[in-house]
Amino acid sequence: MRSMVFLALVLVAACSTAPIRLRGAISHPVTSDGWKLTLERFAPAPGVVPRKVPVIVCHGVLANRNYLKLNEDASLPAVLSQRGFDVWLLDLRGREDAGSPGWFFGAQTYTYTVDDYVLRDMDTAISHVLAATGASRVVWVGHSLGGIIAYARLGSYGDARVARLVTIGSPGRLAPASRNMLLAQGAAGGLALLPMLPVAPFAELAGFTGIPLTLPQIEDTIYYRPNLSDDEHSKLLRFSSNNGSKAELRQLLGGIRQNAFFSADGKVAYSANLGNIGIPVLLVAGRRDHLADPLTVRYVYDQLPGPDKTLLIAGRGTGFSEDFGHSDLVVGDKATKEVLPRITAWLEARDGR
Repeated sequence: MRSMVFLALVLVAACSTAPIRLRGAISHPVTSDGWKLTLERFAPAPGVVPRKVPVIVCHGVLANRNYLKLNEDASLPAVLSQRGFDVWLLDLRGREDAGSPGWFFGAQTYTYTVDDYVLRDMDTAISHVLAATGASRVVWVGHSLGGIIAYARLGSYGDARVARLVTIGSPGRLAPASRNMLLAQGAAGGLALLPMLPVAPFAELAGFTGIPLTLPQIEDTIYYRPNLSDDEHSKLLRFSSNNGSKAELRQLLGGIRQNAFFSADGKVAYSANLGNIGIPVLLVAGRRDHLADPLTVRYVYDQLPGPDKTLLIAGRGTGFSEDFGHSDLVVGDKATKEVLPRITAWLEARDGR
């Protein structure tokens, strides 16, 4: 009887949450080491004067690009397209739409590091967009990990093809400013027992049933729940999660202990090279973001040498209706009304520079 009730709850939840309808043109460029990526293009809306520089938007850790579309026509790629930008929504390697890796065996498994994103995936995505559009430079917009890898590439290796940078909830170093992050570091040893971190199946089940399957501290790190409706929360869990590579997670969590962020081999101090990023940069941080505490984003701002740099803290103290967390900086009605317009305005003011 209980199993029948549980099954009924799953079916009701599945039927009550509509899938994401927003769709762009899909391409799968291949990296130099043979991984397929996914780029979903949202061209400038008909009748709108096209902007000069295409925009690449990249997702965060343990996620795919879908959460950046959850608010449909009010989401970041849709809004930028409506304002004349040529938007390319990126999935890094290891995401399902381009072919998920094997858990234990196969030509590709969950063994990649953040360095692979920095050195190969970013290069492939930028090259593909420039070839498709005929542009000479791009704007890079990264949420969470999507911004971290841009810090690393631009600061430590340089890439003149990136004209401007927007990061949203992207720390420059993972200092232990949050008890939630310290908890995550303490649990990292358990990764040795797994082929990877199986986030997707548990998140999808929680999204279907509405039953919490993780510690409250984990959910609090990913988003501030009051900023999401029940439907937005369900979609975020059902459609947006991705399994994690152990090497990737160890590299990120190692930064908490070191109060810095290094390449996987420890030879390149990414967080020490932020001063080499001289392009215009907008940094957005959530006041109650436990993954990208405002202090760790402020650290990036202080290192940047250029005269055109902006730090926006999304919270009540700076005129927002609520303090924002991590994913709710880009997902949810509050984000679409209060955060995304500020990002769009910043990009519009610098179009063509």
